[in-house]
Amino acid sequence: MEQCMKSLYTYLYDHLVDMREEWLSTIENSSSNYYSINKSSDSMEELVTAHQILLENVIKVFIEEEEVYSANISKWAVKVAEKRAKDLVPILESIEQLNTVKEILLSYVEKFSAETTDQLTITTLFEWIRLVQYAFDLFVNIFIGSYDEYKFQQLTAQQETIYELSSPVIPITKGIGVLPLIGDIDTKRAQLIMENTLKECNEKRFNHLFIDLSGVPLIDTMVAHQIFHVIHALRLIGVKGYLSGLRPEVAQTAIQLGVDFSQIPIFNNLASALERFGLMVNETKFV
Repeated sequence: MEQCMKSLYTYLYDHLVDMREEWLSTIENSSSNYYSINKSSDSMEELVTAHQILLENVIKVFIEEEEVYSANISKWAVKVAEKRAKDLVPILESIEQLNTVKEILLSYVEKFSAETTDQLTITTLFEWIRLVQYAFDLFVNIFIGSYDEYKFQQLTAQQETIYELSSPVIPITKGIGVLPLIGDIDTKRAQLIMENTLKECNEKRFNHLFIDLSGVPLIDTMVAHQIFHVIHALRLIGVKGYLSGLRPEVAQTAIQLGVDFSQIPIFNNLASALERFGLMVNETKFV
């Protein structure tokens, strides 16, 4: 049995090029957009190399200890998953191609069983098929898990970038800045607003910051308290905070929530806030 499996491994290894060519021929009729589009580009060289390494690792299921080939398959699955996720290859297309590769490999297992002079039992053949299925299942399971993890990390990083860009602290003049807030504010974004605002005001040496809420459609207890905390934190680092653009429904919600903004200068809109602040500066100059 062991010698026969080694012979099978040698046979499969010797036919890796044939299996690659069969796989490449299937891409012509494949419904996979990514693989079809890249079949004549430089990316195809990477795909062919990945195919080669995958099969080399899979067929070692016939000659290596489970711990060894499992480690190798797992390592390669993680690497391929990250590459496919980075290249925005739909996961279903990748699974479709893996299934194609598996079917081609199984066909060569059948060819070996038909060509070998060794006496094979049905049990032996089914064991070989089971091992191939096991190796591919191992690869696919780790591939899917790693793909999802990498995509989640990408989405998280993109979301954080969007949050940062959605709360820009804009310099107006020396010592004066504006924070225009637009859209819904959830817990994560509120925390980033706090961190980004304090950092930007400190780095740009602002003395005054206008927080404009005209683009915020809804305010709840968390948002109201977070805004209050931002202004309080600004005060601790020597920056005076102002509010502008509270919509009537937002103001009503704040009152219903019992949030006290009475100690914070509030303006009808950002234009009037800046105009009023400009008058205050001018008046100071003439004192």
